[in-house]
Amino acid sequence: MGCPSSGSGNSTVINGVVSSGGGSTPIAIGGATVTIYQIQSGTPSVVTQTTSDSAGNFSVKVPSNSANTSSNPITYYAVASKSPSIQLMASLGTGPLSAVRINELTTVASAYAFAQLFRDDYSVAGSALPLSIAAGMAENLVSAESGSASTVIQTSPNGYETNTWSALGTLANVLAGCTQGIANACTNLFALTPAASGVTPTTTLQAVVNIALNPAVNVSGIYNLGSVVTSYSPALNASQGPNSSAPLQKLDAWTMAVKVNNTGSSSCPFGGPANVTFDANGYAWINNNVIQGTPNSTNCLVVLKPNGQPANGIANGSTSTPTSPITGGGILGSGFGIAIDKLGYIWSGSFGWGNNLPTNGAVAKLSSLGVPISPAAGYTSGLLRVQGTAVDQSNNIWMASYGNNAVVVYPNQTTNPVSYVDSNTEPFGMAITTDGYAWVTYTGSDTVSKMRYSNGGISKLFTVMLPSGSNPKGVAVDSLGNAWVAAGSTSTVYAINSSGTIVGAYTGQGINGPWGISLDAKGNVWVANFGTSSASARYGIVQLCGATSNCPSGVAMGTAITPSTGYTLPSAGSQVLLNSGQPLYGTGAPPSYLPLMRLTSVNTDMAGNVWAANNWKPSAFNDVNLNDANPGGDGMVIFVGVAAPAKAPSLGPAQAP
Repeated sequence: MGCPSSGSGNSTVINGVVSSGGGSTPIAIGGATVTIYQIQSGTPSVVTQTTSDSAGNFSVKVPSNSANTSSNPITYYAVASKSPSIQLMASLGTGPLSAVRINELTTVASAYAFAQLFRDDYSVAGSALPLSIAAGMAENLVSAESGSASTVIQTSPNGYETNTWSALGTLANVLAGCTQGIANACTNLFALTPAASGVTPTTTLQAVVNIALNPAVNVSGIYNLGSVVTSYSPALNASQGPNSSAPLQKLDAWTMAVKVNNTGSSSCPFGGPANVTFDANGYAWINNNVIQGTPNSTNCLVVLKPNGQPANGIANGSTSTPTSPITGGGILGSGFGIAIDKLGYIWSGSFGWGNNLPTNGAVAKLSSLGVPISPAAGYTSGLLRVQGTAVDQSNNIWMASYGNNAVVVYPNQTTNPVSYVDSNTEPFGMAITTDGYAWVTYTGSDTVSKMRYSNGGISKLFTVMLPSGSNPKGVAVDSLGNAWVAAGSTSTVYAINSSGTIVGAYTGQGINGPWGISLDAKGNVWVANFGTSSASARYGIVQLCGATSNCPSGVAMGTAITPSTGYTLPSAGSQVLLNSGQPLYGTGAPPSYLPLMRLTSVNTDMAGNVWAANNWKPSAFNDVNLNDANPGGDGMVIFVGVAAPAKAPSLGPAQAP
């Protein structure tokens, strides 16, 4: 993460500077107490401490630690304190970095990346892998070495295609007013950034952590504070603020998002990413629908590192990771189904698109390195156009075989299918309960069934009828046994209890043609909006309060925690480009300013980042013209630090890592 360490003997020398403001002449902060922390599991410990000189400079030695391994990394970070109110932070990665600039921008990046790992006293806590994932995401936002926005943020598919670069600058300016002693700046900042509990922060670090954890609170007030000190640029301008009349640029919440669209090879560009599952190393395995620029199936899936960069077979000197993209084993137009079994094998369902409609269904089985286990055509027995895929606690592979209206189980990885077919049609979503039951949605019959595999057969407990035309797709199950169902055609999310009674039907609140649905480790519900026929609306993700009472005070089950728009990703004025550098719809076509597109899934990683799949391009023309040459959406959008971290891989409801 970041640049390699330098040092001699058994220590790394960190040369750093503490400063305020951006540009060519930052303001030195002398006399700051700089503390270097390390954390591998549990709570942080102090490695060393020093004081910055009059020019803001400091130098410390960090002893090497033999316990710092690629499989169990130690994460380092620095905190600079100047007064009771001024506290700045920078992530040092797992190296640690040998050079660092600690300023407001690194503080914002660290606050967001580690947001879900801060404790009530604003110290960081967690286990090794989630911490290292958070450190990588901090470096995605801001280079701790330079103290400026990262190359990832400054260039496509971010840059001015999204508002993240400018939003980072505005929040850094907000903190700088306090850091630089502007009259009332600290008081005003702290008043607008209470914790969810209502407690007022007392430092700049606490204030920005609270913003990261409550991004929809006091959006306008915080934005207005950014006009007092303007040394960081770019920053949000009036047309990009919360009172903007420009619908594609208006700020809805203080979320930070990173868009990624590099698969590792131009031969397999992103084209309609559909769903994602995370492996034990935090790598994201992503089903990829179509060949970008065509309506036809792709024969590859994508694997990204925890920081969103393509997996390249190497991690911290180890070659025990996959190389993206992955081909073979029957991958063809991968759909909504992807899961990891108890032995670490990946199961990816092939659906087939355009002129590549499969005559047989298929599921591909891959090793943890992406090596095909299944034959070239995949496993086809009992299957036709696989969608939802899940693994139960007995390592049975459940698949929604959409094309032949069957629910199919491969018992304990064997490929001798057990099938269940009744009058319900077009099975789509699949989720497993704590006690091994499976919930299945049927898009064709507007139904949801609960099933069990036992004694070599599948039995159905009951079917729940939804209103006609509901077209349910995604389903997720919480720890209480409730199933949460996305009904796209009616823009409704249903909660169904373990006995089959509908206990909630939730609409509005930013829910717009929901497709995918998932839960974080607090049991709160995340909804991916595919949208309806509107071609001009921005798309967003919605968080609903779940049934487990882990919501902000006064927020009831089914009520949105996100703003009325959901969490969106506004444009900063540049058109969306593919990884190839071509415009989203091709050369000569009308430009798009929607970096967050029509979504089919949202999934939370081990550090609390939510990954949203840009499955379909924004234009509604794609809905009515299935021969359109350019339907598949581009890339993944990662909302940093917004959800309760979830263990990976997981069987059944989400759990804390």
